[in-house]
Formats: sequence, structure tokens, C-alpha cells
Amino acid sequence: MVNISEYKLKLIKSEIISCSRRTDIPAFLMDWVISKIKAGYVDVVNPFNRKQISRVTLSPKHVKAWVWWSKNFHEWIKVYQANKSLFNAYKGHLFQFTINSPSELEKGISVSLEERFKQSKWLIDTFGISALSFRFDPIIFYKKKGNDELKNNLDKFEYILEHLSKYGINELIFSFATIYNKVQSRMNYRGFIPIELNTEEKQKILTELIEICCMRGIKMKACCQPELLSMKGISQAHCIDANKIETIIGEPIEKVRDTGQRKYCGCYKSKDIGGYTGIFRCKHNCAYCYASPAKK
Repeated sequence: MVNISEYKLKLIKSEIISCSRRTDIPAFLMDWVISKIKAGYVDVVNPFNRKQISRVTLSPKHVKAWVWWSKNFHEWIKVYQANKSLFNAYKGHLFQFTINSPSELEKGISVSLEERFKQSKWLIDTFGISALSFRFDPIIFYKKKGNDELKNNLDKFEYILEHLSKYGINELIFSFATIYNKVQSRMNYRGFIPIELNTEEKQKILTELIEICCMRGIKMKACCQPELLSMKGISQAHCIDANKIETIIGEPIEKVRDTGQRKYCGCYKSKDIGGYTGIFRCKHNCAYCYASPAKK
């Protein structure tokens, strides 16, 4: 545990709070969120330098919108319903909802697709279609040790699009899995061999997926995949989109690209209040995770 009294805290004000790219806070840590909102601030440890701690204001005077990232919004919805005045003090809430095909790589996700479809509809009905971004992320190809069969997580792709398109979803944010060394090691330990696809292989796969999306009136947007943007039907994703947030809240918002993200990220600047370790270790425990999933 870091003793924050040992360090001088730098106060951070951000119009957009990201909660969180680093772990699934809406699924597992909503009590923590509520406590921090009530306190009016949260102390965020730099994951690359634990002695660098930022005190981030959560006051509605400074924060205009929250961007929530999750694979299961059940707990978020329940907590929102019990604390509407607290949440509605902010001008906007946006949702990055990842819904992949259920697979052996996501054994920690027990909630069904049908339940997540219901959550999507509730969020759209409550906050508007513009507030929800559907993610199929990542697309991953792999083999199991001792088996030459090439596997992937695309088997429910069309089924998922069929249902979400009924609610008015017309965009899909995607990326192909980046096989970092720690991802390679983790998957190998669990008996999987991740396959790094080349650009030509990705384009061949996307040709079929674009056709499926077009049938449903859905546009594909690539997250940090610059080599794919030349394809017809693929455009740049802006997961945290200041222009969209500005439209939703009905007032100007600062539009500065987030240079703290990966080189080809299209996001606008926000402040992420999550972490990778301790209470933040993600209980979904997905095999391909680039962060720090729970040990068990």
C-alpha cells in the first residue's frame, strides 16, 4: 500500500474521466467509485512510477462527463438506479461496452450475451444511442497446445450484430489482439498459442466482417490499427470522442488529443482513474489481457 502522505500530490482537473481502460471498474468496483465521488476526488497512482500520485478532482464543477468501460454493466446499472442524483450531477455518461463471442479465453465472464443485450438496451433507452459504443475487442486467433486447429473468437460475431442492430447500434469499434510478451507468456501458461496475423491476413478476415456489418447498417472503426485504415469500410475509432461528448452534453469541451496513449490512438484527452494492481486486478481474468488479471 502506497502511503500518500509521503508524497506531494499534484491536483488534476479533467473534463472527462475515463473509468477505466486499465480494469473493469463498472463490473467490480462500483462501491469504490461511489466512495470517491462522495469524497470529491480520487488519488491515482501512475502505473509506471508508483511514487507519482495524482489527486484527481471528481467534482461536477470540473468533470463534465464520465466514460465507462466494461464487459458487464449489471452492477453499474444497479448502483446508478440507487444513486441517480449523484450520477446526474454530471452532464454526461458514455459507455464503452465490449461484447465478444463467449470463449475459453474469457472463462471469467459468466454473464450471458442475452443479459448483456438487455443491459445495452437499458443504457440506450436511458442515455441515448450516442452514449453507447459497442466494442468487439480484441479479435484474436490462436491454437491450443498439442492441436493444430486454428481457432478464433468470431463465431458469435454475426449473432451479436444481429441483436444490437435492433437497438439502433450503427458502429462497431474493434482491434486485433496485440501479442505483447506478457500476453504470449500468459496464454502459453494457460495452454494457448496466440497467433500474430500479418496485414494481409487481417484484411482478408475483415473483408468478410465488413460485409456482415454492412448488412446490419454498422460501420467498423479500428482502434490503433493504422495499417487497416486504407480498407473501404474501415475508419479511425475515437473511443473517447470529445466531439461526441460535446454534442451529448450540449456545451463546449476541450479537444486535445491524448498523447499518453498508444501512437495511433484516436482518443481525446481524459484522466483515467483506474489501476492494474491490488484491488484493480481484473476478475474477468481473460487469457489475452494486456493488463494484470487476477491470479485466480
